[in-house]
Amino acid sequence: MKIARMALAADNNAPDEDFLPAERREKIMDWFSANHVGSTQELAKRLNASISTIRRDLDLLASEGLVKRTHGGAVRIRQNTTYEQLTDEARITSVEEKRAIARAAVSILQPGQSIIIDSKSTSHQLGYAVAELTIPLTVITNDVHVASTLANKDHISLVVPGGTCRHGAYVLLGETGTRFVRELNCDHYFLCTHAVDTEGPTDTSIDLVQLQREMVRAAKETTLVVDSSKFASRVIYNVVPMQKIKRIITDEGLSLEERERYEGLVDELIIAPYVDGSPSDMDEQSD
Repeated sequence: MKIARMALAADNNAPDEDFLPAERREKIMDWFSANHVGSTQELAKRLNASISTIRRDLDLLASEGLVKRTHGGAVRIRQNTTYEQLTDEARITSVEEKRAIARAAVSILQPGQSIIIDSKSTSHQLGYAVAELTIPLTVITNDVHVASTLANKDHISLVVPGGTCRHGAYVLLGETGTRFVRELNCDHYFLCTHAVDTEGPTDTSIDLVQLQREMVRAAKETTLVVDSSKFASRVIYNVVPMQKIKRIITDEGLSLEERERYEGLVDELIIAPYVDGSPSDMDEQSD
């Protein structure tokens, strides 16, 4: 499909025109050439189209492998193995999916357990969910946002390994933290990564990957918490083989074909339901 490089309207007023379906989809792809994420509401407003029309366009583009559908929108397919989404952008991408994943993740916890929480935007949602619990837990995290969320919670014993905060992110990295993690024996590790395929999770920072490997070793079991847009893709550094992962928790956006594939690779695949319904339900409610 040849993409015409025409910018979408930058202001809040929808264009006063209608487009042919092919032209409208080209303009949608123009948006994704400059942006990682797009909501059906935003695209409908900019293209003077209905929510249901944009939803069908995104479904078609997703079937062609050009974007991946999320709850109420879509994300751009990553183009190379070193792509890393900006932290602030990640925090507003696939938010409903990440909230659903976090709710499912905390449901497996038992009083008195020790858990490690990784550093990613999904981890932030997990931190919020843990903060709402009442059961006593020991939480180890290398994410300063998660740490601030859980600080001074009566039911949480919080441990933060040392390190240097990576610029533009919330993660603490360095040999100090890595050495500390080597001394741990924990019940659970909730691992978050930029990408995952049938070989295992992958990430873009070698320093982070080295720490993640130590966290896997420190935990009795590792749960991969990752939204469905991250599947069937790889970035530059391998974290651990899929055999090291006990369970995967993801959202309803994972296709039936991919669900069957990953069910055979881990002990447990948990599909976290959206509270407000399916992606199509959300789009129709917003129309």
